[in-house]
Formats: sequence, structure tokens, C-alpha cells
Amino acid sequence: MRKEKWLLLILSTLLILVLFGFASPSVKAGVPYDSYTYNYWLDPVKSPHPFVPSQEWTGEDLGVGALNNPNDLFITNEGFIYIVDTDNHRVLIFDEHFEFQQELKEFNNGDSFNSPRGVFVTADNLIYVADTDHERIVVFNQNYDFERFISRPETHLITDTTSFRPTKLAIDEAGRIYTLAIGINSGIVEINPDGTFQGFMGATEVSVNPVTYLWRRYIATQEQKRRMELIIPTEYNNIYLDDEEFIYVTRGNISVSEYGTDVIRRLNPTGVNVLRDFGYGPPIGDYRARGEQQITRFNDITVTDFQVYSALDGNNGKIFSYDYDGNLLYVFGSNGNRFGNFRQAVALEQYQDKLLVLDSGKNSIITFEMTQYAKLVNEAISLHYEGLYNEVASKWEQVLKLNANSDLAYIGLGKAMIRNEEYKQAMHYLNLANDRENYTKAFTHYRRELIIENFATVMTILFVSLFIFITIRFFWKLKKKWMLGEESKI
Repeated sequence: MRKEKWLLLILSTLLILVLFGFASPSVKAGVPYDSYTYNYWLDPVKSPHPFVPSQEWTGEDLGVGALNNPNDLFITNEGFIYIVDTDNHRVLIFDEHFEFQQELKEFNNGDSFNSPRGVFVTADNLIYVADTDHERIVVFNQNYDFERFISRPETHLITDTTSFRPTKLAIDEAGRIYTLAIGINSGIVEINPDGTFQGFMGATEVSVNPVTYLWRRYIATQEQKRRMELIIPTEYNNIYLDDEEFIYVTRGNISVSEYGTDVIRRLNPTGVNVLRDFGYGPPIGDYRARGEQQITRFNDITVTDFQVYSALDGNNGKIFSYDYDGNLLYVFGSNGNRFGNFRQAVALEQYQDKLLVLDSGKNSIITFEMTQYAKLVNEAISLHYEGLYNEVASKWEQVLKLNANSDLAYIGLGKAMIRNEEYKQAMHYLNLANDRENYTKAFTHYRRELIIENFATVMTILFVSLFIFITIRFFWKLKKKWMLGEESKI
């Protein structure tokens, strides 16, 4: 009887813990999405999970009250987390363990934000906030004290009827400000450190349907032309400054007819897109998407110090990661109501081996832990980026043990073998991955190597063959001459 009471007590305690004790901030119950990549024929192929959800934090969990339509997320190199809580008109600051540090809400003797949408923190901890509906950028110092406003830049390139509503921003080491603003489609607004206007950079090209052009040019009446929608460039919707001070931007508000065009760009200081595109397909997200509900619409991007970039598909709740050359590494995530799913993912940041996603639909932050599979992939890419080719091959071999169908691993091994001048082995791996470009490079080197290695033997054979040929010919002529002499005697 006593044992039954103890058993009943233990079971009751476990039930209470399951129902109430550990339901927040996180619930781990399997991975609620598929992870995959694409092969040479652009067919989806399942892969091990690169990241798995670990925790989900609401405002109540963090002790700051419910979040309300948060729109941006920023993590410093020291791990401090900045959340732009848009409809609560504030910026929240936490340390890497999500311990609350500071709230930026009222400043400058009672002033406040009005629907801020972006934040950026410089290396010396200056905080720039895009105070969208107040049409300004607000700057705070490292002690969270108000420092100055940056208002609408004075220039004839922005008309008096055009509002300046900054949404996302980045600041380089020289203090130049790069911002995106609602309604301004001429590219990124570049502002000098003193707040004066510098110019626009990276404007998207206008694409005109040939039929529409011909209709406008030769058929449409003046009234029809006035009614037709203006053809204007597509606006960028997010911005990221990498360690080399190149600017990554995303274009998420594309139409179905535009799908397949460059939706991620890497802009050099002159505004030219230098994003590398050597993968099986361009870095545009899903290749088999159809219709408005399925196409990939990137709304944020984050980049590691070895140029692996991950882009957030807010339309489908997926994260796509690519290497420096544009090879797709992995895809994971989905929309839904389970732990680890999204309702409306709006911002993405990576800190060490974690990915943090801000979800304005759930008003929460979801953290994802990197798996061993993704760690090996990233270590291999990092070693290759640093030029440590002797160590790369072993990492890719370990990747293949976890995913024998990884074309990326075969390509990585092939590239490592080329660098190590093992061209025949490189050809083997690159052939398995259908990487024709690198296979051609390996074959060219291998052919040259064969010629050099066998040059002496080939030349010896040629000289001996030539000597034998000349000798036979010489004796044949002597024999012929002798036979003619004998005939003349007769």
C-alpha cells in the first residue's frame, strides 16, 4: 500500500511538471519541418537537419511584457541582443543569455519613438534606431543616452512630396549611414556621418515586359498611358553589412513574373552587384515554387565572417544558406503553430552556433542550435576560405558519413584535391557531383601533369621509332639499289 502511494505521488508530480512546470520558455518535441537541398537537376533532396529549435521566448518570458509586432533584431559581436518592438514604440536590449539590460523608449527630455522598424549597433556601441513614423534616425551612445537626430537629408533627388521613413540601416567603420526608406526606390540612401546626403547606391534595374513596352510605345492612347501603372524599380526590404564592408540586400516584394531574378545582392562600395553565382542554380530560394503562396520572398539576411549567408523566407518560414560561391548548403524551417515553426518570421541573426529568428506573428524569438552536420559543413567552408586546404578534405569526408548524397561535400573534396594537386582524385569527386566547370579545371591540370611526367618516355619512344624508321628505310633503299644493279648485269 505504501509503495502504491509513492508511485501515485511520483506520477502526479511528473504530470504537474509536464503540464505546468516546463511549458515555457521552450518545449522540445521533435523537429517540425523538413530539411533539404537541391541536386544538379534542381530536384529537392532530403538532408540531415542543419539546425534544430531549442527555445522560444515571448516578452512575458523575458520579463518585459508582451511584444507587439516586433520588426527587427540585431546581435553585437559581444552577444548583446537588440529587439525593435515596433508597436510598443521601444527597443529592448538583452545579453546573450536573454537577461534584460535596458529599454530605450523615452529620451531627450520626454521624446519617444513612433513605430521604429530597424536598429544597428556599431563596433564602438553607438546605437542607431530607424524611427520610421517620425521620419528620422535616432542615435544613442554606449551608455544608452540620447546623442542626436538624423532627419530627412536635404537633396533635390528626394522631392518635397516624398516622405523619408527609414526602416532598416547599416553603418560602416567611417560612420557613413546606409538606410532603406519606404517609398524611395532609387536604391540605398547613403548619408554622411554629419547627416548630409551623399547619394543613392545599388538601385535595382527596371525590367520592362516587351509586350508592355510595344503597347505603350505604339498602340496605347494618351489616356491609356496615364492609366497604366508606372514602371518603377523594386525596393530593397533589408540590408546587412558584412565584415568586408560589402552590403547585402534582399528584394522580397517581387511579382510572380519576376521570380528567378536576383533577389539577393552583394554590393561593393560603388554599388555594383558582385554576388557570386556558381551553384547549380542562382540563390533565389526554392526552385519548384509556383504561385504567390509558394514563391520565396526574402525579408532578411545574415552573413558569417567566412561569407556563408543565410536568408529568411518570410513567405514560407524557411531559411536558405549559401556559401561564398553561391552553392546552396541547406534549407530548413516552415510555417505553423508547433514549437520551431513560424507564423510571420521577420528578422534573422546568427551568433556563434545559434540562429535567432524574430516572429512578429507569435511576438516571440525562436533560437535554433546548429547540429553536428551543419558544424562540419561550416568548418569545411571556413577552412577553405582561410586557405587551409590540407584540413578541408577530412571535414568533407565526415560530412559524407552523415549525408552520402551531399553533392556539396563531393564538390568540396574535389576543390580541396585540386588545391592539393591531386587532380585524378579531384576528377572522381567532381564527376560524382556533376560539377563540369571544376571537373574541366581538374582535367586540364591532370592532362598537363601526365604530359610532364611522361615527357621523357614519350620522347624516347619517338626518337627510337624515328631511328628504326630511318634505318629500315636506309636498308630498303640499299636493297633496292642492289637489286637494280643485279638486273642491269643480266
